[in-house]
Amino acid sequence: MFAKPDVLAAVGLAVRALRAQLDRGLQASGLRLGQYQLLRLLWEQDGLTPRELADRLTVEMPTVTRTVQRMVRDGFARREAHPQDARSVRIYLTERGHHLRRRVEAIFAEETERALQGFSPSERAALTDFMARIAANCRHDAPSPNADSGVE
Repeated sequence: MFAKPDVLAAVGLAVRALRAQLDRGLQASGLRLGQYQLLRLLWEQDGLTPRELADRLTVEMPTVTRTVQRMVRDGFARREAHPQDARSVRIYLTERGHHLRRRVEAIFAEETERALQGFSPSERAALTDFMARIAANCRHDAPSPNADSGVE
C-alpha cells in the first residue's frame, strides 16, 4: 500500500516542526512566518504589487491582502499608489521593516543550525539537493517517473 519508509510523512513532520520553531522565533520580533515570506520578497525587490507578491509565493490574493494589512498595521510596510495603474498599489517596506532583516536572518541561521545539528557538511548539501529534487518532481510541468523511460 505505502512505500516504506514513508518519505512523505517524514518530510511533512519535519516541515511542520521547522515551521513551528521558526514561527516561535519570529514572534519575538513581532512577526509571523507568513509575514516573513513577504518581507523576504520585499527585501529582494521593494515596491512589488500585491499580485506580484501572490504570484511569487503561489498564494491567493486574499492571503497577501490580509498579511499586508497586518504588516502595515504593525509598521513594517506601507502602501503607495501605483504610478501607472490607479487601481493598484505597490508595497514598500518601512525603515522598521528593513531593520528586521538582520534579526530575521539571525533567527533563521540559529534555527537552521539547531535543525541540522549533527549533520556533516556533505549531508547538509545532500539534503538540500534531495529537497530541491523533490520540489522539481512535484511541479506540474515535471515529467512523470515513467515518462520516456521505456517502462510500460
